Amino acid sequence: MRKLFGALLVCCGLALGTASAQAEKVSSPKVLNVGCEGAFAPFTFIDDQGKISGFDIDIIRAIGESLGYKVNINVLPFDGLIPALVTSNIDLIISGFTITEERAKKVDFSDPYYMCSLTYLVHEKDVKELDSLNKLNGKQVCVQIGTTGALYAQSHLVESTIKQFNSPPETYLELQNSGCRAVINDKPVNDYFLTKNKVDNIKSVNIDAADATREYYGIAVRKGDKKMLDLMNKGLDLVKKNGKFKEVSVSWFGYDITDTLK
Repeated sequence: MRKLFGALLVCCGLALGTASAQAEKVSSPKVLNVGCEGAFAPFTFIDDQGKISGFDIDIIRAIGESLGYKVNINVLPFDGLIPALVTSNIDLIISGFTITEERAKKVDFSDPYYMCSLTYLVHEKDVKELDSLNKLNGKQVCVQIGTTGALYAQSHLVESTIKQFNSPPETYLELQNSGCRAVINDKPVNDYFLTKNKVDNIKSVNIDAADATREYYGIAVRKGDKKMLDLMNKGLDLVKKNGKFKEVSVSWFGYDITDTLK
């Protein structure tokens, strides 16, 4: 009888332990492991307090909240984002990530959430001399490695020396130190640098044929991961409908950037 009672206690203990483990599993928060880089202001960057910040960060957190997910941010080098996604170290990428045919061979993209174009920065004294893209041919040009700005420079400035750096701040420093004649990058990134740092001796120049440099940002997920892709599109739709997208847009840009997609 004593053995039977002991056996019952053991069985009950196992049952309770199993039930407890199952309850813990059910109650565990759903997590989105997000990859971004830390120097692509105003979309993803490390702020003055040493925290990851930016428009994209606020958007993915709003998406997570709307979907009932906890958001875990992983700051990585820009050229390490796709490898981290492919190897399942992260679930998605949001980092001013332009939708391109080449990237779409490796990842799947959500619906676009932002449209921008490329510009280049030059010293104020060089504005008249370098007032069109073709005049940069044969000059030293700075870009961020792996970006559409880098690809554009390589394909359009075949006579130029293209100097590639890991982050936008490095390209701007090189320009300020006269290590190159121009920096090509996304317009909002260049504009944010000029505004944030109150740089007076550097000016922005629009690239001719703006339609040719029109870019759309999207959230990247693993190739074939339809469940995550559908989740991100649902999340984008939710934050647009509940007003969070507009709220974040106005806080960073002063207007609702969904207008850029029209």
